[in-house]
Amino acid sequence: MPSVFWLLLLLLLLPLPLLISTPMPPAFPALADSAPLSAGATIESSPNLHLVPRHMSQLCPRSLPQWFAAAAVALTGVTSVLHAQAPDAPFLRVRVDEARNRALLDIPAGQMGKDFLHQVTLTTGLGQSNGPGLDRAQMGQSVVVRLERRGNRVLMVRDNWSVRAPNGDAGNKQAASDAFPRSVVASFTVDGEKDGMTTVDATSLFLADAYGVADALRGGAGPGGVGAGGSAGVYRVDATRSWLDTARTKAFPKNAEVHAILTFVSDAPGGLARRAAPDPKAMTFEEHHSLVVLPDPTSYRPRNFDPRFGYGGTQFADLSQGFDGTYRSGFINRWRLVPKDPAAYRRGELVEPVTPVTYYLDPGVPPQYREALRQGGNWWAKVFEAAGFKNAFRVLDLPAGADPMDARYNMLMWVHRSGPGPSVGPSYSDPRTGEIIRAIVRMDAWRSLVDYNIWAGTVPASGPRGPNVDAETFAMSRRRQHAAHEIGHTLGLSHNYIAHSQGRTSVMDYPYPLITLAADGTPDLRDAYRKGPGAWDTLAIKLGYTWYADSASEAKGLDAIMKDGLARNVRFINDQYANANGSIPEVTRWVEGATMFDAVERTSKLRRVLMDKFDERAIKPGEPMALLNMRFAHVYLHHRYSLEGLAKNIGGMDFTFTLRGDGQTPTTIVPAATQRRALTMALDAIQPSELTVPERVQKMIPPAPPGFNADMTWIDSNGGTTFDAVTLAGGLATEVIGYLLDRERLARVVLIAGRDNAALSLDEVLRAVVQRTWGSTAATAAAEKAVQRAAQRAAVDAILDLAGDKRAMPDVRAAALMHLKALDTQLAGMTSADAAVQAHVASARHDIATFMDGNDDPSARPRFPVIVLPWP
Repeated sequence: MPSVFWLLLLLLLLPLPLLISTPMPPAFPALADSAPLSAGATIESSPNLHLVPRHMSQLCPRSLPQWFAAAAVALTGVTSVLHAQAPDAPFLRVRVDEARNRALLDIPAGQMGKDFLHQVTLTTGLGQSNGPGLDRAQMGQSVVVRLERRGNRVLMVRDNWSVRAPNGDAGNKQAASDAFPRSVVASFTVDGEKDGMTTVDATSLFLADAYGVADALRGGAGPGGVGAGGSAGVYRVDATRSWLDTARTKAFPKNAEVHAILTFVSDAPGGLARRAAPDPKAMTFEEHHSLVVLPDPTSYRPRNFDPRFGYGGTQFADLSQGFDGTYRSGFINRWRLVPKDPAAYRRGELVEPVTPVTYYLDPGVPPQYREALRQGGNWWAKVFEAAGFKNAFRVLDLPAGADPMDARYNMLMWVHRSGPGPSVGPSYSDPRTGEIIRAIVRMDAWRSLVDYNIWAGTVPASGPRGPNVDAETFAMSRRRQHAAHEIGHTLGLSHNYIAHSQGRTSVMDYPYPLITLAADGTPDLRDAYRKGPGAWDTLAIKLGYTWYADSASEAKGLDAIMKDGLARNVRFINDQYANANGSIPEVTRWVEGATMFDAVERTSKLRRVLMDKFDERAIKPGEPMALLNMRFAHVYLHHRYSLEGLAKNIGGMDFTFTLRGDGQTPTTIVPAATQRRALTMALDAIQPSELTVPERVQKMIPPAPPGFNADMTWIDSNGGTTFDAVTLAGGLATEVIGYLLDRERLARVVLIAGRDNAALSLDEVLRAVVQRTWGSTAATAAAEKAVQRAAQRAAVDAILDLAGDKRAMPDVRAAALMHLKALDTQLAGMTSADAAVQAHVASARHDIATFMDGNDDPSARPRFPVIVLPWP
């Protein structure tokens, strides 16, 4: 026996010199920054895989079996993977089998059947502003999933969190669950098992198009939420040209990051693909997966959704409600903020949170923008003080070596495209509670170029010393507001499109530069954009983030905050009511002013000055004169958005998101006198004198020279090389008349008139449109006659469209038909020696007759396109 003992001991000691002297293999990229694994970890042999441990202490096991395993590794040179059982070990680990292009997922026994979050982000984009909306760092789906063992397979299961019975008993909960399907979104074959660790082949998940790039390229809307903006072709993933990036595939205690590089191939690529890729038949995109431990829902109290709070929400059908409910419920989306010192917080002291909300700047943000984005983002730090927190929000530089796609970092990303596009502020939230857990803000790189065009359009009218605000100051003031706006979305806040009318109470509005005329008649740009957050921002953050120790104090406290906001009339109205067919005039995008009358008067006066003084000083010496085209476009259409808001007075009705007992007035009809004033002012804006472009401006704008993209020509021309002032005017007239004759707007006119004999009538509206276009003979100059015909054509098309609109109210269609007949009779009596007028009248009568015969084809009628400018 002693000899056997010494033999065993010798066998155990022999490998020690090898362990000490053998160089460590390279670290497995998956754990480059993870917490050290414990010395008590088990070891599994795994050829063709990178070695995980980096520290020699990780190969110093204490038990006899572990000594043998370590010796075997040292003697045979087989690369191995440690399966950590320590609390700080990665909760899941993805291993890359490069030889066979496989992704192996190691699942500890404790994670089987446990919910976690699966997030997908598009890392690289298509770069096409008018394409399917595939941008760098675009967020895709974020869903709660779990892994379930079924025989020799592990399934990834997704429950239906849109339906639940949170307050029901066990039977009610089960009935709600059974009423709707769940989804098995992936199936993995078990590749091995050892020491409570199950290894599966997850290649089918990570090397598939989880984001939905192919759907977007085809022109649909994939899981990433991208919209259909034109087709780039039908594509599929080619697995032989796709792989996992081991350098960006990492595991951490609470998240695993997997980076897939996917090549999409097509036999018939479309035009968008040809403009974007070096070889449109093979476009390579990168998709990033984050597998994230969900926060503990029991330590977080969801805040019930309230439509007055101005937050986005996690909505669900609550099937535990009784017959007096609505089966609808939800929580607002917000970050978890808990004071470090609750007692001091309750005393009213400013207290730091346990975990501040931190965002990081993309290293790709250009230097001149970095401070603007940082400053604008950090406006929120001051706002959070209203909710009792200090140092609760911050914007920092991304640490060196950090991956922007790592789920631990909330990012402000810089997005390049081939042209102007939107900036967005999306976030990932826990669908169980509404708790926000990650955000990636995407800032469009083009937006400051648009701001510069607006600024440059004021240069000729500013006198020899130029504008009183330089171009960089003007652009960066917008960037600060813009950063605060997009971050606001990721804090949970919705748009607030009435804020401008209350003295700029929120950064969540869409601001147009507030430019006025100084006493000397020159543009004053000093107050173009707000310089900080407003009263609504403060109220909303208090409603969303004020901390309470229990539900009772929360309900009481929030009610008091809301009552205070209502008493001060700090208002909120969101997106869906800001469209052109809306009924609240002041709820309009890209406007400034207490009323739309104020807005139209200010912007129209400034527009006239800018047009009258517009010249080549709007571009820099040595630049092509053709660039005056896009500079003048902003000048000519400076008042367009305020005209949209003005038209909302017709059939206008203010309203509030009132709850019973909160004291708000549900609805208020815009007075008839105000509606008539708005109708007159809107039609004033399309009179020949207002539509005509000065001759000297038309003469100085040539077509684009070689080497300049056609997208620099924002005012297109039917005449090819000639500046087309008639189509420009016709587009504006089409826009304004379209606002006035919107089907929903005119239905409201009918409904309101049915309640009040003194109200503005539908007949008044249609009669005014016809009389102010076809009844006027004021135009005498050739240029004014031409734009008058454009406005008249726009009126005919709008009334024809209305009369044939199957979705329009019957009274509206009937009135439109009556006025078409009256107009035809009027045109029959018109005489003119001008051949252009004769042809114009004949065309209008032909189209009316075709409509009356039932053969109208709206797409075949002559129309003037509305010029769409990029957002400022």
